[in-house]
Amino acid sequence: MHNVYREVSVQDAQRILDYCRHHTIQEGGLFEVFSTPGQDIHMIIVNSCPEDEPIDQFRPLGAFYINFLKPGTLSIEEDDPHFDGAPARKYHVAAIRQVIDLLFQYAYPGYELSYNDLPAIPRSDPPE
Repeated sequence: MHNVYREVSVQDAQRILDYCRHHTIQEGGLFEVFSTPGQDIHMIIVNSCPEDEPIDQFRPLGAFYINFLKPGTLSIEEDDPHFDGAPARKYHVAAIRQVIDLLFQYAYPGYELSYNDLPAIPRSDPPE
């Protein structure tokens, strides 16, 4: 189920997209950007990895979309509330929301988003 997480101005959506494009894995960042040819629709994959690990150790944390539902929307695919999904999935969605909030607030030239600087998200799933 695709849900709008945040509605922003078209300019803020472009600013966040530009930030993600300039902070891809290839550039030492956390993002992979996939754009729909001929349309202003973008999927941003957010990766996680300890900063001291090699680049091939990055693992996808989740994704969000820019302008998928309408211009200026930042959306996330969330599980149907009646679907019995894995508890870890809810943790990943919470982490993507946190990344979107940080991008909205700080995605300007000169800012570096680091997972080591993020506050921990409490996990509600039982230990394995």
